[in-house]
Amino acid sequence: MNTTVGNKEGKKSASWKHLLIMVAATTVATVLAIYAVIAAPVAPFPGVSGLFLAAAVYVPLSLWFGVWGVLAGYFSCLILGFVSGFGLWSFYWALADLFEALIPLLAFRIASADVDIGNDLKRPMVVYTLLVVLLVNLIISAIATMLVLSILWLITFIIALILLIALYGINPTKSWLLYIVFGVVGASFISAIFGISGFIIAGVSTGESFWIGVIGWFAGDVIVLSAIATPMMVFLTGRLKETSVFVEKWFS
Repeated sequence: MNTTVGNKEGKKSASWKHLLIMVAATTVATVLAIYAVIAAPVAPFPGVSGLFLAAAVYVPLSLWFGVWGVLAGYFSCLILGFVSGFGLWSFYWALADLFEALIPLLAFRIASADVDIGNDLKRPMVVYTLLVVLLVNLIISAIATMLVLSILWLITFIIALILLIALYGINPTKSWLLYIVFGVVGASFISAIFGISGFIIAGVSTGESFWIGVIGWFAGDVIVLSAIATPMMVFLTGRLKETSVFVEKWFS
């Protein structure tokens, strides 16, 4: 990352590396988003997945790279919208994923909390075991979606919530609380409410199916974020904080 010329304090500034990270993240998230809506669709809502894998890209990236990660969430959803046939409405609908990435970033910045939830774990082996169980839970959830076993899929959602609570119980810190409440549950719920409301407003779906869509979107994102984003946050955050591209504020 470049250092601002003449800045005696050596403060970081945004660079082309951040733009490259955003482009790469957008590309990966877009591919995962398109795959997710094909592999695990939530009827009758086109573009919605019961296991939205893309969320596991832009949510942690927003905490590592600030607004650059948030923009990756927005642009990947924007592309998904056009691919799904929403046309210009995609510019509005994509705000759902922007909010999903922005909410945890806002929470951590306002609270001035450390995003490194893997730092100073109280009982690391227990934490690692729970993370493995979350991954297995995701695999079972994926099988449930393929076999259209809705009850089993809902059970995996409940299990994900229980395991997240257990992780906080083991590590009762402000960082873990913010991550679980705003980075997983809160972000997923607000994104689901906004996204499904957009379908209703646009006339794509009827209001009678509103909560079906919200539950599908919300639960699917929670399952994915708990199983994929959480290990990423635990194992990668500390290392990324040592790099020059880690964003401490918003853009740098």
